[in-house]
Amino acid sequence: MGLNYQAVGWNRQKKIYDGLIVAGVVTYLATFVGLGLALRPEITAETLLIRAFGTAAFLLLHVVLSIGPLARLDPRFLPLLYNRRHLGVTTFLLGAAHGGFALFQFHVLGDRNPLVSLFVSNT
Repeated sequence: MGLNYQAVGWNRQKKIYDGLIVAGVVTYLATFVGLGLALRPEITAETLLIRAFGTAAFLLLHVVLSIGPLARLDPRFLPLLYNRRHLGVTTFLLGAAHGGFALFQFHVLGDRNPLVSLFVSNT
């Protein structure tokens, strides 16, 4: 590590980039849940949220992993490479939300601790 720790410097470009990421994720989640309720009204809200967060994390993971090779092939992707860490953190947060909702949905209402139930359950 270096001698001096310096926090992330926020500039106008990073704030706009993060705003676009948040807007895109919120739009995707709202569209997924809205279409899910319209097409299959019998599905519970928790199940829809688990699916929405899981698919959003999976799709965003593919985008994050493809930015590096795309930036080598075409310089138009270099601005995305500069802020790829922000997409990675967003992907992690979506995956953590998916895991948290799934843990709550399937393991909280049992007679064991949810984390113990997660590792010892057969189903």
